Amino acid sequence: MKVIDMKTPEALGDRAAFYNELRNECPVAKVEAAEQEHFLLMGYENVRTLLNDHERFSKHWGNQMVRMEEGIALNQDPPDFSSFRMLYTSYMSPKGVKRWADDCRRVANDLVDAMLPLGSGDLQQLVGKPLPARVTAIALGFPEDRVEDYRRWTDMFLTSMIENPTEQKRVIDEMYVFFAEQIEKNRQRLRDASVTEPAPEHVGTVLPDTLLSVLMTQKYKGEYLSEPMLQRTIRGFFVGGVDTTGALVLNLLYRLLEKPELMQQVRDNPSLLNAAIDESLRFDPPAIGMFRETTQGCPVNGGSLPAHARVLYSTLSANRDPSVYEDPDSFRLDRRPSQTAPHLSFGGGAHFCPGAWTARMEAKIALEIMIERLPKLRLTGPVDHFDAVNFFVVRTFPAAWD
Repeated sequence: MKVIDMKTPEALGDRAAFYNELRNECPVAKVEAAEQEHFLLMGYENVRTLLNDHERFSKHWGNQMVRMEEGIALNQDPPDFSSFRMLYTSYMSPKGVKRWADDCRRVANDLVDAMLPLGSGDLQQLVGKPLPARVTAIALGFPEDRVEDYRRWTDMFLTSMIENPTEQKRVIDEMYVFFAEQIEKNRQRLRDASVTEPAPEHVGTVLPDTLLSVLMTQKYKGEYLSEPMLQRTIRGFFVGGVDTTGALVLNLLYRLLEKPELMQQVRDNPSLLNAAIDESLRFDPPAIGMFRETTQGCPVNGGSLPAHARVLYSTLSANRDPSVYEDPDSFRLDRRPSQTAPHLSFGGGAHFCPGAWTARMEAKIALEIMIERLPKLRLTGPVDHFDAVNFFVVRTFPAAWD
């Protein structure tokens, strides 16, 4: 089995080329890492199998490199997780997330209003981080004006997820103190209304109409969610909602500005935006991969994995697999989504990303507004990404629009 270093300039530079070569040469590789031994799994069929085979590839210890928060909330496998996700599935459905559409438009227009006098700047600072941070805060029921805290937490989470697990834990602990404050605000509302048995009918009446309220008014296995379960669930929506949604917006915007003819096609035919979002998710997945743990020795295409191993699955290698996609390394607006082999950027199986519909909605609204209100938008320098081995998130995006 080949041993690789995922932190080299080559690995963090042209990531698609790096993963394409590995997928073709060694779909299973051992990762050289001081923090914790783990493995990299590549190729569409391998990744799809991992996402759907919960008996052999478990999320019991979470989806990060280090094992943490064993078997609670999002860190469960079916059948338990299938019951758990029913707590929020309806609320986060394509129909459910429309409750935030007007807020998303307001936030996007506010941000463009603030950008216009500047004429140029860093779109990550001006849009990529504040837009999803504010909309995610609205959805969860958090203060909308704490963007700088949200930016700091999620940036630190990106840089520490693999390189510094100790720092990651410190960031999580800091976030959990904030989450506990927000949970207590809801509990005080219930006490003020003399509600001792919170129920779904209290959402939007006694409690605000938010995801946090939904989670606090339902029971799982006959009991309300404990504080650790609430915090783990909120963190999943919070971190994913901020970083990956912002990445989707800016990764797509980069591809359109990189080739002005593509931007012009979207300007001339706004109905192409849905196809552009889907192609961006396939071509530049914001989450390049996440972790699972093997419960037993697992033969896979191109090799095998030992039991009780942490495995990083490569979404990027799956989405660029030529055995599944024609011309996979071209960004095309005429690509039709496949019903039999959809891209895996939102995962798959029971753990299909619950924020998928929110991300699509936010991206479409934000891009519609930016394309309409910033007709002279253009790149002014290279776009830089965080050096995170499992995320493709913009660090800086220099642009002008005057």
